[in-house]
Amino acid sequence: MGTILALQPWDSGSHAAVRASIERHALMEWRFETMAGRSPRWRLRHAGLAFAERLSEAPIREVDAVFATSMMSLSDFRAASPAFLRNRPHILYMHENQVAYPASPSASDSDRTRDAHLAFTNLASIEAADRVVWNSGWNRESFVDGVQDLLSHAPERVGLGWIDRLREKSVIVPPPVERSTGRGEGVLHNRGRGGYAEPADVLVAWPHRWEYDKGCEELLAIADRAFALERQGGPRLRWCLLGRQGSHRPEPMATFCERHADRIRHAGWIANHETYRATLRQCDWILSTSRHEFFGIAVAEALLEGCLPWLPRRLSYPELIPEEAFDLDPWTTPGARSRTDEQRDRIARVQAGVRAKLSSAVAEHAVERLEGEVRRAIEASRLGVSGDSGAR
Repeated sequence: MGTILALQPWDSGSHAAVRASIERHALMEWRFETMAGRSPRWRLRHAGLAFAERLSEAPIREVDAVFATSMMSLSDFRAASPAFLRNRPHILYMHENQVAYPASPSASDSDRTRDAHLAFTNLASIEAADRVVWNSGWNRESFVDGVQDLLSHAPERVGLGWIDRLREKSVIVPPPVERSTGRGEGVLHNRGRGGYAEPADVLVAWPHRWEYDKGCEELLAIADRAFALERQGGPRLRWCLLGRQGSHRPEPMATFCERHADRIRHAGWIANHETYRATLRQCDWILSTSRHEFFGIAVAEALLEGCLPWLPRRLSYPELIPEEAFDLDPWTTPGARSRTDEQRDRIARVQAGVRAKLSSAVAEHAVERLEGEVRRAIEASRLGVSGDSGAR
């Protein structure tokens, strides 16, 4: 079946979730080498060398392919790894890219310069890979556009051959998204409690980390508007804030928790996966205010658990939901019992569109597709072919 040496330098959050799904659904033998999710700049610049040293000291001989994620330098690893590994096919999984990752408002000029260098770490990794798997088209295109802009400032002209090489060896495979057992293929199975003209709560899930890049200011503005509209007879929004909190709470989130304390149903990370999904099933809407999203696993998971999409028309979201779904919100879309026939038809179309969009991301399907790409890379290597997948 094939043995894959998988290098996971950031085994935390959505990265760890992808690893766990691969281990749960894979048919091939995956042997993961992992590092904790901390010190991102060090991981990107040091993990490749650290993994190479680790494998030199304790070599794993039976390897058909090397699979590495984008939080490391694959070029450094391939240069420094034991000789028997160098000619194995190397598959790079671009979970995110550093050129499109927004810099912190508090970052110093020197940090911003270092962050630009990390984009070139990604580019070197792509050049070193035999196949590159992107989790979304947005991820790939934002990287290409961003690196082109960076290279326009180089002291010498840099040709565009790297783009041709990137596209030739690239493929898009959505990350595996787990769903509750026994729910079939259904999505948007909203609870449909009473009409919003009634004094019923409308429960909104916000699944993001409490950090600068997740649009905390926009969330606060939406909550303020919702409260004002409620006083004019609109629906009463309550909130499930489901993301992780760091050591520092952003000011907009502190204000939100103080100003709307009586509207918060839950605030904080839920570690147990089934409890987390059960909480999503109680919610009516999934709201995103994120400034960056390379795929949106938390949003996709909420959609699969029944939440209606309340999403901006940007980033990767057009790859998750149909165009018709972008104008939905709790004020224009009443509860299931109060919808007109036209509104019911629209929700049915949105439901079908979301189901179609997300079908390939359901965990067992996504892992099957990922393993298919790994097998093709192994076969291409045996035949002496490089980058045969083509841009998809």
